[in-house]
Amino acid sequence: RASPPTSASRWRNRRPPRPPPRTPGVPPQPVTLPPAMQPQVTPPAPAAPPAPPAAAPAPGTGKVNLDKGRVSLQKNQTVSLVKGGRPLLSQVKMGLGWEPAFRGADIDLDASVIAYGPQRNHVDSCYFGKLAILNGAVKHSGDNLTGEGAGDDEVIVVDLGRIPQEVTGLVFTVNSFSGQKFTDVAKAYCRLLDAATDEELVRFDLTSAEPQTGVLMAKLIRQYSGEWEMTAMGDFLKARTVRNMVKPAAQAL
Repeated sequence: RASPPTSASRWRNRRPPRPPPRTPGVPPQPVTLPPAMQPQVTPPAPAAPPAPPAAAPAPGTGKVNLDKGRVSLQKNQTVSLVKGGRPLLSQVKMGLGWEPAFRGADIDLDASVIAYGPQRNHVDSCYFGKLAILNGAVKHSGDNLTGEGAGDDEVIVVDLGRIPQEVTGLVFTVNSFSGQKFTDVAKAYCRLLDAATDEELVRFDLTSAEPQTGVLMAKLIRQYSGEWEMTAMGDFLKARTVRNMVKPAAQAL
């Protein structure tokens, strides 16, 4: 008969308790900091847009000089009356010409020049009814009644060296007293010549026409340096006399 197990043998024979069953692993949850403790992240600055390409100059604008000889201007283009860094001879001629658009028709246009002061104030006008102004510094050749024949129809001589200091702008105009429209005119132009040699320096041809009775052809502007610049205009307007052109010509200076 076996003896009863002692307490020591009972301890040796007792199996250790089974560990609790393992649960599937759960990934640790990220720790979310309160807003006050979150690090400040500065978003990257947006890339600057590419610079637009430089705008091309408008046709016919800008300034040229006489260093390469005779200049043919486009509308709104300016030429400095300086060559090789020296002003031209002070006396110049502005020749204006035109032809009838229809054979056999007569075109009676009148060329004029209007003088202005520094505030665009009207000083005087030289036209077929007043052939000399500014103490003879500006002279008109007289009226051409038909527009026919070769060469300039009317010529205005300007002695720039004798122009009074209170005159800073001269606007050359052509108008039709009889009311003929410029759509009836062909090959209208103005050209600046050296009065001493009759050499053509600058030319501007009207390449378009409008059914108007007047046109601002060109302007001479005295610069602060004392030099003069010529700008082609070609602006048509409703005006049959030089008096009607004084105000719009002043606004165009």
